[in-house]
Amino acid sequence: MRFLYFVLALTAAMPRIGLADETNQWKEVGDWSVAVDPTLDNGCFVLTSFDDDTIFRLGFNLRKKDNPFYIMLGNPNWKSLEKGKRYPLELSLGEYKWTADATGLDLPGFKSLWIDSKDPDLIAEFAGKLSFRASFRGKQIVALGLKDSARAADELLACQKAVNDVVAKQPAPPRSKDPFEAKPGTQAWDSFDL
Repeated sequence: MRFLYFVLALTAAMPRIGLADETNQWKEVGDWSVAVDPTLDNGCFVLTSFDDDTIFRLGFNLRKKDNPFYIMLGNPNWKSLEKGKRYPLELSLGEYKWTADATGLDLPGFKSLWIDSKDPDLIAEFAGKLSFRASFRGKQIVALGLKDSARAADELLACQKAVNDVVAKQPAPPRSKDPFEAKPGTQAWDSFDL
């Protein structure tokens, strides 16, 4: 019941922070929820919670082509985390270790850390490991057991493949016939700005 509460609370809070307008449930695998986040260009993710109220989320962020994977950690006791602040972390999945800068998030009543990754082996490492640890300034902040992580990773990949297949079948958006329209991310040049 506690797991369901945190999944629902996290999902409900996400629209207010711009991480998900509405997540779509894909499947339950053991204690893991597998879902799709439309605000991350339909990136699938896995999510679970632990007895100490920590949540762990791993998924695809297809909006960031250079960092298409992420981990999100949260705990309601992390009240001093600041939104947007960088936190250098030491992370490990079993023997697989790395460092990363996490970004603080402020979910309503729930502080979290967002960790971007470009490592294509992240999901495979997650699938094959039984534990995840994170430390900040040499102090361990989480030590989590990853029961059923292999099954959850398989379902995460199946979810993303299915979503990608559906998206690929969608017609391309109509191209503008306006030759003066600025492309997204560029600024139109205007001689009156001189």
